[in-house]
Amino acid sequence: MVDPHYLSGHMLHFPGVEPQVIEWQTPIAWRRDLDFWMNRKAEEEGVEIRDRIRFLGLTQTENQCRVTVRKGSKEQELSTRFVIGADGAASAVRKSLFPSLKVHYSAAIRECYEGSIDIERDCFHWFFPKPIPHTRFDIIHKGDCFLIEGGGLGALRDEINQTLTNLGFDPSTKPVWKDGCLVPRFYKTLISGAFSPALGNVLLIGDAANLILPITYEGIGPALQSGLLAAAAISEAAEQGTRAADAYLREMGSMLDVLRGLYSLSKELEKKADEGVQQLSRAMREAYEETLKIG
Repeated sequence: MVDPHYLSGHMLHFPGVEPQVIEWQTPIAWRRDLDFWMNRKAEEEGVEIRDRIRFLGLTQTENQCRVTVRKGSKEQELSTRFVIGADGAASAVRKSLFPSLKVHYSAAIRECYEGSIDIERDCFHWFFPKPIPHTRFDIIHKGDCFLIEGGGLGALRDEINQTLTNLGFDPSTKPVWKDGCLVPRFYKTLISGAFSPALGNVLLIGDAANLILPITYEGIGPALQSGLLAAAAISEAAEQGTRAADAYLREMGSMLDVLRGLYSLSKELEKKADEGVQQLSRAMREAYEETLKIG
């Protein structure tokens, strides 16, 4: 956990109207710390972790998967009954499993600045500088710094600079560091059933399966949930001698129903923009709150 440990809520800022406030306690941490903690817990349960290994490909028969990896200059082939692809948006496991699947990506950028700004530290702040639902950036405090995050930050630089100025921060300040990540975009393929995030005894979870909430673009919650489903499916398959994909896709149905609903809701938000900023801000608040209920 990192200061302020828990957020008290989320605020949505639209031009010319009062912010929409959602009271919702949310734990806050650095992703690297969460990953480290989960790895330690896994090791305590007897999991063997092999670091600095590159996945090259896999093949599978009815009862066996063969995974090719490389460490340094040495290739190795591993034999296993089950594989979980938890390797993110640009999943190599997914590419190996479904080589003809076409995936489009967007990029999310994160900039870290020292200090704080004149805004509630215990809230997650979304800014919509234009009265449309998908052009946005967020600001959040973590410890002794604050972050600016979003897709297309370069195109919003003038609006970001004006926001920082209004909040008492010099926009010419250089970030301490910045990074980014890919966001897969194949919702339609997933929710239509044209793509299934499993085949045989190979299961995809989290970003690798495009299990990202369409409105908030949050992925940690769905990744953890799908990881639990995958573990349960493998346990069932090992006990009953069946394919893990069958159990996984069966239990995945309710999660896909949620994604379908949120995807439809995100499309409705685009129509709300035509009704004016006040109506859009209220609709966005309701839609955003729906995603929080899922986690």
